[in-house]
Amino acid sequence: MSDYIKKIRTDKGDKQIDYTALANRPSSMKNPYPITFTGGESAKYDGSSPATVNIPSIPAWANQNSNPSYTKKESDEKYALTDQTYTKIQSDGRYAPIESAFDGKNTTNIFYMWWDNINDLNVPKYNKLEAFAKALARYFKNKTYTVRFYNSDVSGDYTGTPQDDLADGRTAAPLLTDADEPVDDWSENDPMTWYIRANALSLEDGTMNVLAVEGEPEFDITGETAPVYCFALSLAMKEWEDGTYIYNSWRTMTGGGYEPMAGDVAPDGGRRWLTWHPAFYGGKNSAGGMTSGVGLAPMQFTSASSAISLARKITAYDALWTDCDQLYVLAQWRLRHWTLSNSGKLEGCTSYNYQYALAVAEADVKRAIVTKAQGANFIVGSAVCVGERGENTNNDRGQSYMRDVVAWARIASIDDVVVEDVTYSALTLDIEEPITTTTTMYVSTMPWESGTTEGVPGHSDGCRGNLTNGRYPYRIAGIEMQIGAYIEQLEPLWQASLVDDHWHYDIYSCRDGAKQASAITSDYEKTGEFDLPDSKTYTWNYIRALGELGAEAMDYKEFGGSSSTYLRAAFRSSGVAGLRAPWYGGGLGAGGYCGLPCAHGNYSPGTAHWFGVPRLAGSGKKRG
Repeated sequence: MSDYIKKIRTDKGDKQIDYTALANRPSSMKNPYPITFTGGESAKYDGSSPATVNIPSIPAWANQNSNPSYTKKESDEKYALTDQTYTKIQSDGRYAPIESAFDGKNTTNIFYMWWDNINDLNVPKYNKLEAFAKALARYFKNKTYTVRFYNSDVSGDYTGTPQDDLADGRTAAPLLTDADEPVDDWSENDPMTWYIRANALSLEDGTMNVLAVEGEPEFDITGETAPVYCFALSLAMKEWEDGTYIYNSWRTMTGGGYEPMAGDVAPDGGRRWLTWHPAFYGGKNSAGGMTSGVGLAPMQFTSASSAISLARKITAYDALWTDCDQLYVLAQWRLRHWTLSNSGKLEGCTSYNYQYALAVAEADVKRAIVTKAQGANFIVGSAVCVGERGENTNNDRGQSYMRDVVAWARIASIDDVVVEDVTYSALTLDIEEPITTTTTMYVSTMPWESGTTEGVPGHSDGCRGNLTNGRYPYRIAGIEMQIGAYIEQLEPLWQASLVDDHWHYDIYSCRDGAKQASAITSDYEKTGEFDLPDSKTYTWNYIRALGELGAEAMDYKEFGGSSSTYLRAAFRSSGVAGLRAPWYGGGLGAGGYCGLPCAHGNYSPGTAHWFGVPRLAGSGKKRG
């Protein structure tokens, strides 16, 4: 063989080539710029040898909308990686969406996509909700929402002005009715106001055993499986005044004067990341325990003293609604709707007090007939009682004869009926057995059943019908309020006394719901006091100013308001000195006195009336 290859033909002509130079040819053809694969799989390719990289496919649920895509890390792990989606937190394998997944408008979508993907993770659902709340807090950590109100010494105007990040051009959150179409409601997805409903049971350590969240097949809106609560990120709050204005301000992180509300302080003194509150007034489950659910008759004529044992049929750690719950709802109202209280914008059932003698007598029917004009005052879906008043003259529903025929029933329909050429209104009642009616019987409106706000679109606030005519219960932050009955409590308890020329109330709080009682025991501690302006008995006093919402008890600082100024709600004085249990919100006939700050200060823990209904407690039932 020749030592040299003299020529080689190329596309540029024949060239002489030294064969020995070919002996130094490279053994591989590497890419000067290697390719590195990261994300779902890690690998490098530089062209020196074949390589296979398994690019993971996107799961079907990630294509439901335009939210950030989600990638799978390994076959035995959940979708929990990348700076766009989820990150692994803590050594026990819990996962949470990281803050870059949120945009402030997609919270619900992110939650359900994440929740569906970790539903078989062996972690308590409470802890999963807590992890989600922490992720929301991290995402929103640089946001401050503030509402400024006039100091009571300056003006009685109850409207507020949004400030800081709340003053970004938005308007107050909408208030909707059943007839409204869904709207772009910032409060549904904003991390400061987002919530999720769930069935849950109270635990000894003050947390909850979450059984199912709304959207899961197991979720039971009736509360038969377990009570329905609204879970949300607990917020840090700061309150101050400067002589002209008072300020309510919220952040997702503590520090700089921002602290958790009293009901969101854990028994060890630390912050709870979750806050929760029963969605509905108390109603009985099939076992006779007090639950929170849709479609339940209100527990009228059940005193707070009696109700606590019914609450503990659910768990030994359950308790009755506390001031922490009432203050939370009021705080959420101010954050969402920018007025000092709800009255004037969303009344609740405060002016639905009707009682009429029946116009026609009938046998074996399931209806009560009234005049056409009277029938126009009733609402399908609301409730009534029917009783044989006879020759009695007292129309108080507390009299047994006013409800001895039908104690409580929902109006199924209202129809015209002609009797002897006269058109009347027939109130068809949802009852099992027929009744015989007389013209000496009376039909009276009663507090609504639970769940009448379920027709309000989405998770918006509002009520079934007209917002301000005083006929419908409403919901705020998922929590149904003012059904035509006061909320009964055992925490705090008030000791009412006459001091000099006025009523004085000492406030005693119990931070462990399992120890709530009908007396001020050693488990109760004095946490505050307030004074009414005079010594008048059974008198409504309009509230001019409240103390801080983050406190563990409602603090009535000043009186001297009205039904159209300041808090637009009132406090009713006691008739005699003694132990008193708070009743909040107002009844179906209390009118302009009612509202979230409204309280009746005359009832003992053992008082039972048709216009008082107990309900379960939220996160404040066991607190530090």
